[in-house]
Amino acid sequence: MPKLLIIGKFVFTIFSADIEEKRRHVHIISKKGRKYIVAKIWLEPNIEVEKTGNFSKEEINTILKLIEENSVIINEQLDLFYKGEKVKSIKLK
Repeated sequence: MPKLLIIGKFVFTIFSADIEEKRRHVHIISKKGRKYIVAKIWLEPNIEVEKTGNFSKEEINTILKLIEENSVIINEQLDLFYKGEKVKSIKLK
């Protein structure tokens, strides 16, 4: 499960099993208390929430904004993943 991008408390990742998915997407993981929550966001043909994973509406809106602002980086990281190349996490503030 390569971490594509880390921004604050949000970790943008892709699962190896997802390589068969036809639509490009990312999973966003964050820790709430002692549990981890996971959302799934489609990136194509439009940015669209597939699963909220118990993130609040405000958090989902923040995630969507972060995806829009960092779409080039996310897609470059996904390109590496789909080519079978090593993906190094990028941490932004």
